[in-house]
Amino acid sequence: MKKLILLAAIAPAFGYAQETSQEQTMVVTANRMQQPANSVIAPLTLVTREQIENSGAQDIVDVLSQQVGISVTRNGGVGQTESVFIRGTSSAQSLYLIDGVRVNTATNGGAQLSLLPLELVERIEILRGARASIYGADAVGGVINIITRPEFGQQFLGLKAALGTEDSAQFAVRASGLATEKTQYNVVLNANRSDGYDIRPQDTLNEDYGYESLGGLFSIEHRFNEAWRASIFTIYNEGESEFIQGSKYLNKQKQAVYGAKLNYQAQQWTSELGLNYQQDRSDSADATNFVNPDRYSTERQAINWLLAYQLNKQWLLQAGLDLQNEDISGSSVAYQKQDRDNKAVYVNARADYIKHVLEASLRHDDNQHYGEHTTYNLGWSWQLQSDLRFNALHGTAYRAPTFNDLYYPGSENPNLKAETSTNSEFGFALDLLRAQWQFNVFRNDIENLIAWGCVANCDNDYSGAPDSWPLWTPDNVNDARIQGIEVQGEFSTAWLNHRITLELLDTEDKATGKRLIRRPQEQIKYKADVDWQQLNVVLDVLWRGESYEDAANTQVLDSYAVWDLSANYRFTNGFRLDAKLRNLFDKDYSTAANYQARGRSFELGASYQF
Repeated sequence: MKKLILLAAIAPAFGYAQETSQEQTMVVTANRMQQPANSVIAPLTLVTREQIENSGAQDIVDVLSQQVGISVTRNGGVGQTESVFIRGTSSAQSLYLIDGVRVNTATNGGAQLSLLPLELVERIEILRGARASIYGADAVGGVINIITRPEFGQQFLGLKAALGTEDSAQFAVRASGLATEKTQYNVVLNANRSDGYDIRPQDTLNEDYGYESLGGLFSIEHRFNEAWRASIFTIYNEGESEFIQGSKYLNKQKQAVYGAKLNYQAQQWTSELGLNYQQDRSDSADATNFVNPDRYSTERQAINWLLAYQLNKQWLLQAGLDLQNEDISGSSVAYQKQDRDNKAVYVNARADYIKHVLEASLRHDDNQHYGEHTTYNLGWSWQLQSDLRFNALHGTAYRAPTFNDLYYPGSENPNLKAETSTNSEFGFALDLLRAQWQFNVFRNDIENLIAWGCVANCDNDYSGAPDSWPLWTPDNVNDARIQGIEVQGEFSTAWLNHRITLELLDTEDKATGKRLIRRPQEQIKYKADVDWQQLNVVLDVLWRGESYEDAANTQVLDSYAVWDLSANYRFTNGFRLDAKLRNLFDKDYSTAANYQARGRSFELGASYQF
């Protein structure tokens, strides 16, 4: 920890910064209703459409890996199994939303992100820290909300095509605009493919593992008058990815999200009623004989109602009701139980007294399978000076056992308890010498940690008959402590803009004293960009420290640094050229043992805006 405290102390010496402001930027994730980004107490990262386009990112997982407080692992490249760790919590301990709709699968708890096309993304809002008192289960490490709809009135019509190494190709169409003065539409279509590469060159299979995806969205919003508006949206994405499981396997995924909202806002009242449906399906079988695949399916229906009342200039009161049903009966696996209901109510209060802002929220969930949970969150910010703000938060959260945890045939444990956590943090934001700096220190204590352990055939590498493969079962084995420090600064030197992120993470399995697997202790992320007339060039550097592959901390995943370079040139007639060079120095590294990360790759794209 001393290392990062020293870095935080010397950070303002870097120099002059560009002047940026979030005063007019509105976000929706913190409290499920629109508010200015600079009024959010919890640590917030906002990734804009422009930032995504200008980066070297190939998919959403790449975008997330560049953000403060996040580390990712992959069993290879795009389309392979990935994990997103927010402040050291696992994928199943964080909540994933698309336009506010929960998309964590009910079977394994994570979310299928890598095959969701970047062209569908308008912006990403990332909240770090416990938010279960607003969203319920799984918001232990934070919330990632992928937003697809542009602001009302925005108009855009464009085409994009790109080709790259590994015979990768992309084609996309995006259109947004006003059908009438009161009706906004948004349409996106996207197709991706790649032959991939050999993710396990040490094997004798000599195979490349590729992917392809096809996705689209449609949304429409109509404003009846100044008080009432309604919207509907649908997102559909399907993809295929090849992976290794003893031999070459094929995974076919389908994801659909449907939603409708009715909003009312007048004088002191705000109301939002949402109806959502989400379906997630994954089929896996041998690539050479794709019959009778293993299917895992989640269907989720939800009704959400939010009501807010602006009592006076200082006080805002909120209340909400969430009803949800999860159904996995479409799976090929014969789970003991196949659906469950969750009912929840929550309240939130916010007081704004110029220099001091206070927030308090309370939520009660009643789940058909794992019982009742009450969570809370307290927040405080203090604008000591115009260029210095302190913030402190304390809250509780929990992770729900998934259907796989509770009822997977042969590995079931229906007596599992939900994981519970207590999160505390303190931070400040400082503008100094025209530089913007953010500092956060946090601690998260997790009890009843659910861990899967091998109990039979543990030496088998998934070869031979399936009944000889390793057998894993879950249990509430122990407790864990996660604490860390985050420092991020944005500044400019002459014509070059900089963003640097420094992270130290200390994780501990309290039963063994060992570090949690695949969490690096240190990360440094650096972004430099320059605009010269119509040319934009961006350099992204990620340095990740050592981590461990096993709970005993005997198998080390080495540290590494990866450099990505991207550039685009915008012609005056709406034409744009993009070039992306990823893993510039062809670094050989792994984020998961025995799986090779992608080497150097290149992509050239062109787009035209009408």
